[in-house]
Amino acid sequence: MEKFFRLHGASNVKRDQRGKHLLWKLSAAAIASASIASAWAQSAPAPTPPAPPSFRCGGINPIGVQLKPVPKLSNGEFTNAGADCAMWQTFIYLNWPAKPGPRGVPDTSQMMGAPGMTVWESFLTSEQVFLPNGAQPMPWTRLAAHPAAPKALANDAGAGKVRVLARSGKVSQAVAKLRTTLAASSPTNIPLDEIKQADGNTLYDQQKNPVYYDVAMNKVQYDYITTNKLYNAGSQTSYATKQNIILPQGSIEVKAAWKMLTAAEAASGRFHIAKGYVPGSAGGKTVPIGLVGFHVFASGGAQNAGLWATFYQIDNAPLLGKPGTQSYSFFNAASTTPVNTKGTNPTQVAQVFPDDATAAGINTEAQQLFIKGNPKSPWQYYAMIDTQWSKTVLNLKTPVPLTVPVSPGKPGDISTNTLINPVLETFMQTQNNSCMGCHSFATTAQPKSTTATGFSFMFGNAQGK
Repeated sequence: MEKFFRLHGASNVKRDQRGKHLLWKLSAAAIASASIASAWAQSAPAPTPPAPPSFRCGGINPIGVQLKPVPKLSNGEFTNAGADCAMWQTFIYLNWPAKPGPRGVPDTSQMMGAPGMTVWESFLTSEQVFLPNGAQPMPWTRLAAHPAAPKALANDAGAGKVRVLARSGKVSQAVAKLRTTLAASSPTNIPLDEIKQADGNTLYDQQKNPVYYDVAMNKVQYDYITTNKLYNAGSQTSYATKQNIILPQGSIEVKAAWKMLTAAEAASGRFHIAKGYVPGSAGGKTVPIGLVGFHVFASGGAQNAGLWATFYQIDNAPLLGKPGTQSYSFFNAASTTPVNTKGTNPTQVAQVFPDDATAAGINTEAQQLFIKGNPKSPWQYYAMIDTQWSKTVLNLKTPVPLTVPVSPGKPGDISTNTLINPVLETFMQTQNNSCMGCHSFATTAQPKSTTATGFSFMFGNAQGK
């Protein structure tokens, strides 16, 4: 049976272009000789569970990461390459096929790219946790029906097998309105009114269909929210008078962008595909949807801004000024519509800032791994723009309450001062806009609140009685 990969030692280390970080290079020989076989191989499964794939690069005392979220997250741990590898590893964990039944558990008997629900798709969504009137959400293990799903799809939508396409913005319209109000009175060059990608800022593909967004959380984040009753706007206010809202280390928040697929796109093998339901569709009809954008925020707790990474499907859009000859989901070379313009349908999109050079090299290695494990894997068509992180030690516990904007610290690499995904922040692709910079304005759900929520906009979805 074909093995997956093992990383060589110092003989395969190369310096990145900055001359100060180390990148452990994955070789074809290493791929052929390693230890993960059966989860990715296409022959009969081995008698023992396969070891998951792992990146071993960057940071102090680098370790082989297993099929789980980032295993370490402390200031000074990462080089730029190490942060990229850690978040690629987290991407693999999040998008591994999910084990039927429990939420957030990878099924190691499956190979990555197998059809069906992924680990993160089994997480609870923001809509399932922040309920009308600030009601208490269901336990993590219980089936939690999506409020916008019809009865015929209630079970599948509650489990995550069907994505309910209820929002055309990565934050809800209520949260976007709150951000707009705050932006009017806050000194910032970040166009906070544009983070919503909703209403006039909706992104449309070349078939004139809107892009839809998913926001989900892992169990660590869910437990923190429910234990402290932060799903309720009034409880948020009471809590924040005594201690600051800070997502604990180990929390993972995911934002995904989906497009409706044409028959040709669905058959192309170039997309991770799920079933999508648009509220109001007759008869509970679902449509094939493809993943086109993916944000991951791994919280660093009270002393760290965490890790922020963003990924994309490579057919989304060209780099600005370099259209090439291929077909794109969000760009037509024959169109005269200006790129990245609000209120257009279809939207002409261009990626203004190129992928970080270090991330681009690791993208190639990751894509080769996917191909080696399964030549038909759709994940070979995904790439990382970059990972943003900070070496600065923070103190988010004081003062109480902590108000926005919260300083996220100093990015670990100067190139990460700008980090934008063209299908998640299409209309705000300007210099020095980034995940950490934007999320430093995240607040509680109370009107005109300036109380910070540990870099998570999710808390702005809470309602009161």
